[in-house]
Amino acid sequence: MTQINGFLGTPSASTWVGAVLARSNGALRSTKRHATQALAAIALVGMTASAQAQTEQKLEAIAEQAYIYGLQQAIYYGQRWTYTQNDAKDNIVYAGLNQFAWVRKQITPDYPVVTPNATTLYGAGFLDLRAGPVVIEVPEITDRYFSVQVMDQYGIFRMIVGSPFNGTKARKYILVPPGFTGNVPADFPTTDIVQWPALTAYGVVRMAVETGSAAEIKTINGYQDQVTITPLADWLAKGHKGIAQADKKKVKGEFLIPDGLPEYQFGQVDKQTAEQYFTLLSIILNDPTMPTLKDSIMEADMLKQLEAFNIGKGLSFDWAKLTAEQKTALETGFKAGFDNVRKTLKTNMINMNGWGVVRNDGGFETRWMDRAIIADAAWAAPDKNISHGGAFLFTDSEGKPLDGKNNYTLTFEMNDLPPVTQFWSIPIYSAEGYFVANEINRYTINSFMLKSGELVAKDGKLVIYIQNEKPSDPDQARNWLPAPAKGFRFTSRFYGPYAPLVDGTYNMPKVIKVE
Repeated sequence: MTQINGFLGTPSASTWVGAVLARSNGALRSTKRHATQALAAIALVGMTASAQAQTEQKLEAIAEQAYIYGLQQAIYYGQRWTYTQNDAKDNIVYAGLNQFAWVRKQITPDYPVVTPNATTLYGAGFLDLRAGPVVIEVPEITDRYFSVQVMDQYGIFRMIVGSPFNGTKARKYILVPPGFTGNVPADFPTTDIVQWPALTAYGVVRMAVETGSAAEIKTINGYQDQVTITPLADWLAKGHKGIAQADKKKVKGEFLIPDGLPEYQFGQVDKQTAEQYFTLLSIILNDPTMPTLKDSIMEADMLKQLEAFNIGKGLSFDWAKLTAEQKTALETGFKAGFDNVRKTLKTNMINMNGWGVVRNDGGFETRWMDRAIIADAAWAAPDKNISHGGAFLFTDSEGKPLDGKNNYTLTFEMNDLPPVTQFWSIPIYSAEGYFVANEINRYTINSFMLKSGELVAKDGKLVIYIQNEKPSDPDQARNWLPAPAKGFRFTSRFYGPYAPLVDGTYNMPKVIKVE
């Protein structure tokens, strides 16, 4: 090559041809060899760029899948902090370990919970099995629906008991953690011994509220006081009896609190960043109370792939030490996972005449998207429609968003009410999922109200009037479900659902705009 004005230039074509013709065969072979090496070098650069692009895409795909895989566990960890470690005065659900935080009155707008249900009183809390088995005792409850359900960190309810499932008599259950080598006391029939796969669990108790009267609430509070969670050693020392919650001190959890968790946990799904999420996922995978599933090839493959980011058991994840490529992949994959879950929530539901029925068929061990959808939309909702099912509604009969500036009706045929063994409830929420205060303190309509005569059917129909202002007609006012002034939505519940409410074949009435 020749130098032109200080730059490397390429000889003219004629000069290049003449030089080639004048060379010996050996020189020609040498030239060919160099040309081949040059082409190989160019090809290698191209292949390297392609490989780099493929690596980036692969890392992003791993991050997206990891979001879907771990969302349920991440929220579980955040909720456990709220219930067992966040002892702030304004935290109404702080209960400590092995105790329930009880809702002792009907839920109203002052209770800051997304998509609550005013037709049940709840109790919820986290069980700690690190010291051994834990005993749950429940009194006899014969006058209403009740259930006790316990979930692992994967959102799988491995214990579902109560009036529809195993009767109304007083019972006690024992959760036995992995590795326990002692003997289970003879007090427990095998039906009430639950082999638990982890050293942590989340329990929720529901008791139906039929009228909401002061006397009824007092009765339910009495039942709540008799529900106990007691470590086996304490239960034995007490003479094979549970310790009443009123007689126990709160035991604060001591689980690792990652930076930022107290700020982003409330509204966690929408607030957490990629850095916070993957930092938390790393902590979870190193938390001895939350072991991974046994013999899960699918999970093992996910965990192997996460090692590309130094996330995994025994690994120390540090966002600051990641390469720019790794950070970009985690951020891009995190957002893709978030968008995928939100999109699938609305597109993958079963259409029940406009209402979206969540696909709760179980299998959360491998059906990670189903697991993530439940975690995002209604964390701690059942993984299977054994206990109760639900359906979302965001639009009217014309497919337009529900808006409080309009009036609507919801009409049931009395001979075709939602088919349930227990009860149904249809709460109304703001677009964000919260109760909104109204002048008659009514936030739901349910089958109990119909049975008691609070709601009135006429001509074989139950017509519910959904609007912001109270109807002037007295009959309509009795069936008035006050709507927020702005956008709103519904999340119905069906306790003891029959198959049509699960597979979407029930003719659930649409919400019709009144012209």
